[in-house]
Amino acid sequence: MKRLFIPALAAALLCSLIACENKTATIGNQMPSDNASGTTFENGPLPPGRNDSLAGFQGCERAAYSALTTNSHEFIYQHYTVKIKENPNSPGEEVVVVRDSGRQDFKIPMPSDGRFHGMCRNKLFVDAGTGPDNRTIFIFDVDKMVQNYSTSYCGELRIIGSQKLWFLMPVEENEVTKMPDCPDKDEWKKNGLGVGYGQQCIYNFMNRSLTRKSEWVCVPLQ
Repeated sequence: MKRLFIPALAAALLCSLIACENKTATIGNQMPSDNASGTTFENGPLPPGRNDSLAGFQGCERAAYSALTTNSHEFIYQHYTVKIKENPNSPGEEVVVVRDSGRQDFKIPMPSDGRFHGMCRNKLFVDAGTGPDNRTIFIFDVDKMVQNYSTSYCGELRIIGSQKLWFLMPVEENEVTKMPDCPDKDEWKKNGLGVGYGQQCIYNFMNRSLTRKSEWVCVPLQ
């Protein structure tokens, strides 16, 4: 009896080990794996997160960045988390702002070609356009959940003192009362580019006022 018991016990242990090994292999095939470069999904590893990332343009605030999936990511600010998802049906993005203190989320009413373009305090910026010329900037107040302003612009945007947006508003040549120096005009034309003009403007976030200065700049146009 004793001799029969020992082989039977060994066989039972062997079957148990094989079953555990097969179960582990099955689970491993179903679950994503973690490695040094991030979590691996069907389309490969996601990019690593960053604690100090700049989204937008000069004067926008820095934030923590984290990839959520292969087509979505988020920027984490002090009081807001901006969740961004690529829109499969248009060149734009879907943007939702998760606000702190239990406040309602704010789904940004995005234009079809709009993309998140940074934040400054409680102001969120959306850039829209399908080319480099004469784009549109939208400004949203995420505390009041409203759009404050939108305008066409050319050239670079910049924020001064967290309160004023400086930009060039596209104008026709006959609107320019003081023609600016344009030393690169001939080079632009040689390269197949046109010449446009922008008027220096300042939008004040605090009182929502627009100042159009008597200053003009020439810009290349594609």
